[in-house]
Amino acid sequence: MKFKNENGNVKIIIAVIILLLAIIVGIVIFKMSGKDRTVAVIEEEPYEYFAMYSLDQKVGIVDKKGKTLIKPEYTTIYIPNQSKEVFFCFKGDEYQILDSKGKDIFEEFSSVSPITISDTSLEMEKNVLCYEEKGKYGLVDYDGKKLTGAIYDKVESLKNKPGCILVKKDGLYGVLDSYGNVVVDIKYNSVKSDEFCSETEGYLRTGYIVTEKTSTGIIYGYIDYNGEKLVEPEYESITRALEYQNEDDVYLVFMERGKKGVIKNKKVIIKPRYQTINYYDQSDVFIVNKNGKYGFYDNEGDEILAPEFVSYSIAGNYVSVKKGDDMMLYDLHGNLVNSNNYKSISETGNPAYFIAQDEQGYYSIISKDAEIKNNYTNITYAFDNFFVFTTKEGFSGVLDLYSGTEIEAEYDYIIVLENSKALEARKGTIVDIYSKNIEKVLTMENGIVESVNKDYIAVYSDKQLEYINSNGEIVQNTEVFKDLKLYSYQAEDGKWGYKDANGTLIVDCRYDLVTELNQYGYAGIYQEGKWGVIDASGKVVVVPSYEIDTYYMPSFMDKYLLQEQYGAQCIEIEEN
Repeated sequence: MKFKNENGNVKIIIAVIILLLAIIVGIVIFKMSGKDRTVAVIEEEPYEYFAMYSLDQKVGIVDKKGKTLIKPEYTTIYIPNQSKEVFFCFKGDEYQILDSKGKDIFEEFSSVSPITISDTSLEMEKNVLCYEEKGKYGLVDYDGKKLTGAIYDKVESLKNKPGCILVKKDGLYGVLDSYGNVVVDIKYNSVKSDEFCSETEGYLRTGYIVTEKTSTGIIYGYIDYNGEKLVEPEYESITRALEYQNEDDVYLVFMERGKKGVIKNKKVIIKPRYQTINYYDQSDVFIVNKNGKYGFYDNEGDEILAPEFVSYSIAGNYVSVKKGDDMMLYDLHGNLVNSNNYKSISETGNPAYFIAQDEQGYYSIISKDAEIKNNYTNITYAFDNFFVFTTKEGFSGVLDLYSGTEIEAEYDYIIVLENSKALEARKGTIVDIYSKNIEKVLTMENGIVESVNKDYIAVYSDKQLEYINSNGEIVQNTEVFKDLKLYSYQAEDGKWGYKDANGTLIVDCRYDLVTELNQYGYAGIYQEGKWGVIDASGKVVVVPSYEIDTYYMPSFMDKYLLQEQYGAQCIEIEEN
């Protein structure tokens, strides 16, 4: 069945869907059990379906084996949920909702559409859709089951709370979960997410800031992720501190009579006396401002330093403050450590040290008892006792806090590789890799450094491919990739082929470069400036005939170029 947008908004929807191809988000759903309104996070689903772009820029669908499910004859296709065979296929101002066999679905509905956060948002809900009947809206799941009646005046995704649906009825707002259950009663003037998101649990503990309209104005309250009302609507504003160690606690900065204070869970721990209050998560302190002067409180609401300083800078367990013309360094128990002449300090990954900048703009490494300075124009912490420094001449090196310079200042730049104790140092076209012991383990011309996963990094060029672990040590690909049927192998003459896990040569070494097998069982083979494809058995799927203008290792899905960084896309390539 075809669905036409009677409001003339299809062009907006199409634009949004095109941009959606650049977004990969985790999937979050709600589970309701009695009064339990907690949120469970689901692992991100692997790709099962891919939008396939043909040479004439038409779009179809292929599965993870490269089999065509929907022919490329559409202008845009959106795949909202990888676990469901539900594809929104657009042709001009009309769209169809098809399954993997190309059959029209949701035929019993007059109009079904994805749910966007707002008119300008790029993000869409992945577990629930919106349907319309007689100018009202309801929720339907991807199997076509109605979750609610069409009783709402407005339906949209709650920003920064995936899986929560903001609904409007009779002029008031509430929140539903992905099953249509009420999470926040439909009784508020507005409802918004508190924007809390943890690295371990995602949006599990995200709460809700609600407002009510009174004769004197708008008042704010707070409902936690469990649906418990922590704060009745009675304040002029409420915001949540977003990052702190104990995620069972909720810290809210509130305003009363124009002054701000702090609530921890249900208890006021800092009375409303201040113009501004900011939470600094790295040091677990609240910074208050009263009449232009700064002070500090701990996370229990105990005062560390009274608001009497004109400026401050926090690093780890220390705070540098200025009072009049005097600069002083305190610890976060309020004890004076020393007076200094630094303009600012910043924390490092080692709580015993921090980096200071003086009035001339030069950087030093200082601790409670020591100082290292040499007119450095920049210093960054690397790991352990190592720091990367930059000289006035613009060259970078590495020093050990105790033994001095470990790498002379001769590089254009030096950075710490992600999730590792290893360094990438570049000078012109040459990249050097240093291990955690600051030993040079690899030199490569025109090398590209790319994370494979959280434990391993690839360094490669058009002639060379090496893998290093999180300590900067060179390792074999059999360690990096588990249970592959084939592994890349370079012969003594520099040519590449493939061996199996037992070391038996399966594909002769006749290529200039190869890639490893990807999760779909395909690898790239490079010869005389062109790329081809093999499968996990070593069979050539495409002889090297693709001219691909790219600086990174390409990935393939059967005969298609695979681009997962912009969503699940397969690109048809012309053979040369």
